[in-house]
Amino acid sequence: MHATDTLGAVEVGERAGDPQHAMIAACRKPHGIRGEVIVDLVSNRPERLDPGSVLSSDAGELEILRSSPHQQRWIVAFAGVTDRNGAEELRGTVLRAEALEGEDDTLWVHELVGALVYDVNGLLYGRVREVEANPASDLLVLPQGLVPLTFVVRQEHRRVIIDPPEGLIEPRPPIEVVDYDPDWPAMFEAEAERLRSALGDVAVRIEHVGSTSVPGLAAKPIVDIQVSVPDVSDLDSYRGLLEGLGYEYVYDPDFLEYPFFGWPRLAQPRSFNLHVCEAGTEWEQRHLRFRDHLRSDPRAREEYAVLKRELALKHGNDIEGYVNDKDAFIRARS
Repeated sequence: MHATDTLGAVEVGERAGDPQHAMIAACRKPHGIRGEVIVDLVSNRPERLDPGSVLSSDAGELEILRSSPHQQRWIVAFAGVTDRNGAEELRGTVLRAEALEGEDDTLWVHELVGALVYDVNGLLYGRVREVEANPASDLLVLPQGLVPLTFVVRQEHRRVIIDPPEGLIEPRPPIEVVDYDPDWPAMFEAEAERLRSALGDVAVRIEHVGSTSVPGLAAKPIVDIQVSVPDVSDLDSYRGLLEGLGYEYVYDPDFLEYPFFGWPRLAQPRSFNLHVCEAGTEWEQRHLRFRDHLRSDPRAREEYAVLKRELALKHGNDIEGYVNDKDAFIRARS
């Protein structure tokens, strides 16, 4: 649904706010007493703020009278905004326009949903679950809370960089690698039984994977579960059943063949990470081969434990960097 209709989630494939336009800038705050506004330009086309340009917003169409660059932002005067009170009313307003050819930095909802969010200091906040329409500013829905698009500094490939004020939202907790816990297999078995009851024939097999499945191996204290299904692309056949158990589907456009669900919903850190794959595929077999290799090779198990502890210190809370830096080790042994 669109922001112009009512408040609520904007579905993947729609554009935030006005369905005919993309976000190209955002009003930050008043500047001076003459009605000028500090504006963040998201677009890579500075002519968007040329005098005479007309931009759409939830406050109506806004015509630019004059503009000038100011400390990596812009000072903009809009027609009809003549004093500080009028400028204050535009605080947080998202400015939109039809996309131009070569305009790479406009914010499209289908590109935002599933993107990783980092702040300007490199701390990770998680993936964008959805974009929620809001009269003042569309909102990024993250695991920990909401971030107005006005705090988006730039968008890179599958990443969004934000500069939120202190106290608005907390980043992900640091990565924690702990000694092996002998209770992990029992946790898996109990959850696997719950999954079998709910999924029935949809689940071809349910396996304990990841480091918690390897006796003696240090791991993040989150049990990884792999559920094999006949057709992984048939999301409707298992998503609702998993959500009925309290799992949350976390959309990742780079891993549509290995969908991820976390339990419990909205929690950080989680108790279970659940990965769905298609039975008989390389996605399924790779993770089983690596698990079995670690179970049978004490030296590889020790090398992997050392690597994980080093990477946890290196990456802080950046789980994506942590996972990416493990990939070469995993591929060489699976």
